Amino acid sequence: MRRLSKSRASAKKRPCIGIDLLGSDTPPESFAKAVLELTEEIPCDFIFFTTKEISKHFPNTEEHRQVIVSEVITMADDPLRALRKKKNASLCVGIKMLKDGMIDAFVSAGNTGALIGSAKLQLPMLPGISRPALLTLLPTKHDAIAVLDVGAAIHSKAKNLVQFAKMGIAYQKTRGISRPRVGLLNIGVEATKGTPELRETYEKLQELFPEKNSAALFAGNIEGKAVFEGDIDVLVTEGFSGNVFLKTAEGIAAFFLHQLKEELKASKNASLEWLEKLQKKLDYTEYPGAVLCGVEGIVVKSHGDSTPKALKNAIKGAFDLLQNQFLEKIKIELCTKK
Repeated sequence: MRRLSKSRASAKKRPCIGIDLLGSDTPPESFAKAVLELTEEIPCDFIFFTTKEISKHFPNTEEHRQVIVSEVITMADDPLRALRKKKNASLCVGIKMLKDGMIDAFVSAGNTGALIGSAKLQLPMLPGISRPALLTLLPTKHDAIAVLDVGAAIHSKAKNLVQFAKMGIAYQKTRGISRPRVGLLNIGVEATKGTPELRETYEKLQELFPEKNSAALFAGNIEGKAVFEGDIDVLVTEGFSGNVFLKTAEGIAAFFLHQLKEELKASKNASLEWLEKLQKKLDYTEYPGAVLCGVEGIVVKSHGDSTPKALKNAIKGAFDLLQNQFLEKIKIELCTKK
């Protein structure tokens, strides 16, 4: 690995974001070219994690430095086995540099399990959090909703789901929502519906956030079809159902937009201007990736099949989290007694 200067803490001027170009379904060269276009958009330095061969395709400057790695964790790799055998892979090196303060945030479209595993192994957990969760934003009829977990862990206990709710509340407060409304994804709105874990979570959230509580409001169970009404700000779910929900929503949105576009193309008098506005709201590539909440560091995960535009928006999301002092605010929120 090419060595960089020691910790940035003493002379930090602009935030520095590490970008993993490896291990996704998108060619690294396409990612690199897209990231270089961000230079004029956000005041930030970038560090590319790449291989020696790929590094030849773009310059190595003070604003766009390179870390050369000799190993790559692929989508097909078993996450835990890969972390043991490929310690010089971009995911591992990037998280290590985040821990050491050499970068301020890390963005990757690589192997989700390996990214989360590396973060859990190397980064401390935030106060009161025992398991991290992937948080992503989805559009609704009103403001965007924070959904977590969308894939960090397949199964979660009630205490984990309660922690997810707290992190979702803290996240939405950093976006300016003073009293977020929390919903629990379930197969029905009744308190008795769902698995034992969901029923226990319902009771715990009801106790933690009663109606007169000033920190947040627990709105109860919510069915998938009602999520996009925009009546809640945080949707809590375990990683398996959350990931299925997320990808189903993205697939339906993509299908809907495609059908509309085809119909409008067939119409001679149709205007595509309003469709472009709708696409900007519904297209998942317009949103800032998934934030790995719960660890001491800003880690943003983009889809494994992300387009260059999706990665650019994930980087912008990481930059916004830095500018809004997300880590500091979420720690304060988690330490505040409800």
